[in-house]
Amino acid sequence: MHTIRFPHDFARPDDQRASTELVISIAILLAGLAVPALFPGSLLSFVAGTIFIAVGILRLYSIQHDCGHYSYFSHRPLNTWVGNGISVFSGIAHSVLRHNHNLHHAHLSDLRHRDVHEIFVMTAQEYSNASTAKKIYYRIYRHPLTLFLLGPFIIYFIRYRWPRNTKDVSVLDVLLQNIAMFSFWGAIVLFLGWWPFFSLMAASFLAGSLGIFTVYVGHNFEHTHWERPDRLNIRTAALSGASSLRLGKWFDFTLLNFGFHDLHHYNTRIPCYHLKACNDAIGSGWNQATLGPCEAIASLKWRLWDEERRIMIPFQTTFLQDVFSGNGRFALKP
Repeated sequence: MHTIRFPHDFARPDDQRASTELVISIAILLAGLAVPALFPGSLLSFVAGTIFIAVGILRLYSIQHDCGHYSYFSHRPLNTWVGNGISVFSGIAHSVLRHNHNLHHAHLSDLRHRDVHEIFVMTAQEYSNASTAKKIYYRIYRHPLTLFLLGPFIIYFIRYRWPRNTKDVSVLDVLLQNIAMFSFWGAIVLFLGWWPFFSLMAASFLAGSLGIFTVYVGHNFEHTHWERPDRLNIRTAALSGASSLRLGKWFDFTLLNFGFHDLHHYNTRIPCYHLKACNDAIGSGWNQATLGPCEAIASLKWRLWDEERRIMIPFQTTFLQDVFSGNGRFALKP
């Protein structure tokens, strides 16, 4: 396996760069609120405001994510303070996000702990042995319309109000985050009007959809990596179980380089604003999980992990075949 030569050169916070990126992100979000406030009732201002706010939210989420690893600023408490502040925009309490995301890192590519990852994956054998009802549920769950249209609404507006592991981390943090976020929404309506509020709601949905897509293609590509615990290697999981997205400069700017997800898993101390430079310094050919636009879109068809072939595969049966020939009570008897 390829060994990265330069991780420590980039695994150092740059407080000036970090502050600049934070200010830029907040400015973009505030500009998105200002446009529909200045031109209420205009469809163009609504669309422009939505796009600007969505970009701001996505960038702030990347910053909050790094704050959870204490890698964004050199001052450890500052990471926590900024992460808590950003939770008003990201929609999730910082302490719970940090806890759940660290579980994701600790169990990357571990088939025994698939429940801690953002997108659940069934093995081909599990799916073959599943009941009809479970197959139907999994098909609906993995459908792009569910993931990218229904998913953002469920996650941002419902699930994040009481995230997974809230009781184990901090109920108080979650309650305070909800109060702060709803208060922020109310302040927008009170001082700026309904038009910016509608842009914020649409932007939250848009940012959630793009965020889910990024997370999906970050780990659900054809030659990803899953392994049983006794054979799992952390470095192999980092470089083979996470992709490097090459979707253009605007995409990198919008997500603050979050698409270079393989490097992040290889070394969580590399802050997001250094990921692209680190990738460029390493050069090409070190990671086969490089996805361009076509490969990223094509990854949506991979639904099951085939343990024998060690690749992701599409469903091998049609929806109707699963309904009428499955193992559950909905199946027709021969």
